[in-house]
Amino acid sequence: MNIQQLKCFVSLAETLNFSKTAEKLNLTQPAVSHNIKSLENELGIILFVRNKRTVNLTLAGNSFYEDMEGLLFRLDQSIKKAKRLSGEYESTLVIGYTETVFEKKVLPDIIKRFKEKYPQIQIQLKKSNLTREKEDLLNQKFDIIFTSEDNLGKDIDFCFYPILQGSYVCVLPKNHSFANESELDIEQLNHQSIILFDEHQSPPTLKRMNRKIIENCPDSIYTYGDTINTVHTMIKSDLGVSVLPDFVIGEDSEIAIVPLSYTEEVVYGLACLRSEERLEVKRWISIIKELLTL
Repeated sequence: MNIQQLKCFVSLAETLNFSKTAEKLNLTQPAVSHNIKSLENELGIILFVRNKRTVNLTLAGNSFYEDMEGLLFRLDQSIKKAKRLSGEYESTLVIGYTETVFEKKVLPDIIKRFKEKYPQIQIQLKKSNLTREKEDLLNQKFDIIFTSEDNLGKDIDFCFYPILQGSYVCVLPKNHSFANESELDIEQLNHQSIILFDEHQSPPTLKRMNRKIIENCPDSIYTYGDTINTVHTMIKSDLGVSVLPDFVIGEDSEIAIVPLSYTEEVVYGLACLRSEERLEVKRWISIIKELLTL
């Protein structure tokens, strides 16, 4: 077993696509296949079920992925730490983000300003998983994350710095009959095809919203999207309407955004460990406050 085999395995487990894995690792598809087959032979287990059209993890493969993904991350961090000690960087700050439209809009300016003031600190951006954010902070996989306040609950281990308050809106295809409404009640969505965001990746407020929609729209047909981009594409394809926080949806000529009468707000911001006293984290928060006037 070698690092290349493990990298191929972890990448394929995430993409479930040999060509994407080959492109990501700068390998040929036969090389990826060879590495996966060699790893399975060495372990004596089947990691993937594959045919001409699909690739899926087996139960054993999924368990192995959960362990190896963390192992490779720690290995990467160890290598970067060794490089820092050799003088390339003084330190590294790992930022977890969720790819909201708001993050895509503000992060470039924040990072540029941070690098101008602190060029000796390396910034790493990594996509975070909402269901594992607290665990990842406690395990120091991330130094700081963008998240919603309710996703942390009342856990005293974390500090939260609010950035904005979002509200729920209905997102529709541009040609939808509700597109020009000034406001909608949830009950008006009954009989519509409704796209819900995957509950396994939703903060508590969105889970409550999903349940309220299902309760008030018993005659609707429901489908699910596992990423904001997926939901966005489904709406643009006229597959249905959705209800999401306003800060995750950007301007798009093919969609309409209509406010809901539902009043619960989503408080969105930054979180870090309360015990985290690294100067890098304090500097990052100071830049955020400077640019966003928290």
